[in-house]
Amino acid sequence: MWITKDNIDRFIRGTTMDCVDRGITKIDYIPEGITHLFCDRNLLTELPKLPESLIYLDFRNNQLTELPKIPKSLMNLCCNDNLLTSLPKLPDSLINLYCYDNKLTELPKLPESLLYLDCSCNELTELSKIPESLEYLDCSFNNLPYEITINNFKEHNTLLKRKEILKRICV
Repeated sequence: MWITKDNIDRFIRGTTMDCVDRGITKIDYIPEGITHLFCDRNLLTELPKLPESLIYLDFRNNQLTELPKIPKSLMNLCCNDNLLTSLPKLPDSLINLYCYDNKLTELPKLPESLLYLDCSCNELTELSKIPESLEYLDCSFNNLPYEITINNFKEHNTLLKRKEILKRICV
């Protein structure tokens, strides 16, 4: 199934667009004003431009290899169980990030607002600074040089700072 301007009204109720588990292979466009978008369990390989009004985006269990630019208003991003190798810049408003079970080799800078991060089951070899605000963290089953958990991520951040200082000194 293909969502076009001609049939999109079937999937919209108020400011929510719901196209969960419909065998959708393509979405031509998402109208401005949509705040919640649920497209999980479909056959999507790409997404159109996302509306700036979006605050909740769920397209887990698809076949996406990349994402479009993420709106600055987004608070919740569920992109797990896809084929993503990278993520675009994350907005400062983001609170929850579910990006597990992909092929991610790195994560972009994580916003200070982030409370929940599940990046497990990827191909990550390093993590950047983890926000102090984090309340949940799972980055297991990656290629990280050491285990990073909710209990030791502050030590991880300290290690990153020390590495940066050493780089400056040793130049």
